[in-house]
Parts: sequence; structure tokens; C-alpha cells
Amino acid sequence: MLFDAAVLAIIVALIAGGRFSHLSRLDLRWPLVFVAAFALQLGITILGVRGWQPIRPAAPALHLLSYALLFAAVVANRRLWPMWIAALGVVMNFVVIAANGGAMPADADLVRASGRHRLLALTAAGRYPTHTLLDEGTRLPFLADSHLLPSPPTRFPRSCVFSPGDVFITAGVVLLILRGMGAFGWGRRELTAAQASVPQSHA
Repeated sequence: MLFDAAVLAIIVALIAGGRFSHLSRLDLRWPLVFVAAFALQLGITILGVRGWQPIRPAAPALHLLSYALLFAAVVANRRLWPMWIAALGVVMNFVVIAANGGAMPADADLVRASGRHRLLALTAAGRYPTHTLLDEGTRLPFLADSHLLPSPPTRFPRSCVFSPGDVFITAGVVLLILRGMGAFGWGRRELTAAQASVPQSHA
């Protein structure tokens, strides 16, 4: 969901007059912490899917650690207002994951409806360590992956199951991209002011 939304945001930003070069104005802090958080989640998933047994007992703590890192990086960039929206989503996901033993609950029927049958089989077999299947014992099910984004005729964005927290994280990232690239004129006043403040050299 996040990747597809980010791609769409970049396309919209370019159409609306934005430029990649404007992203340098964001001055993003702790970029490697963002990378580490997502790399940690990816690593847990890959090792779990491949059946590496040692990752299973450590996965819950590592999954929560990835969200703690993500939250720390978001807070470090709180001067960028879209980060406040993303922070709310990070907290929502962290709470439901912590309440369910370190894994995000997902609705099996919706995962099946999204067409991700292999993902469903892996989760049911305990080989997708960042997720578990939603059942009667699930805590805070309203914060779980219990919503479906159906795939449009264009097949993009792709169908997926998502949580309310994912919505806020995605919204924050999309707004940050649009704002950072200067789409629809956002941020151009600040850019003009910054350029005006640069001392001019005289021959």
C-alpha cells in the first residue's frame, strides 16, 4: 500500500509542477534510521518465509523494535507537519502489534479476497512472522489489517489488506512527497525566501 501510494504521489507531484530537486529542501533527519526500520521488517519477513527457525522467537521483539525506530525517526522530523500524521499511524500499528504478541493480525477472508493466497498460507503456517490471522482472541481488532483495498481494472494500485494505522502512515508519506516536491505550489514561498536570503556575490 505504501509503495504504490508513494509512486502515485510522485507521478501526481510531477504533473502538478513538482520537481525531485525540491526534495533536498526537506533536510530529512535520521534517514538511516528509516532505512534500518524497514530493512529490519523486510529481514524478519524474508527469514521467516524461508523457514529459518531462529527468527521465530525473536521476531515479535524485532518487529516492535522496527516500529520504535520508525517512531523515533518520525519524531526527529516533527518540524515537517506531515510527519505528525505518519506518527499517529505508527503509534496505532505499534499498539495493536504489541497487544497481539508482536504480530499484526490480518483478516483471513480479506487476504484471500485480495488474491494473496501464498501470503495467507504462509501466515497460517506461522512462516510470516510479522503477521498473524485475526480470530476471536485478537485484541483491538479494529486497529488490525481488517480493511480491503480492491484492485481497480488497471491493477494499480494493487489490492491489499490494510490497517487504520497504515492509512495515516501512507497519508503522511504522500503529503510529505507532494509538499517536498512543491506540487501545486506548496513550499515555493519558502524556497523563494531561502533563495532571497543567500548573499549575492558582487564582481
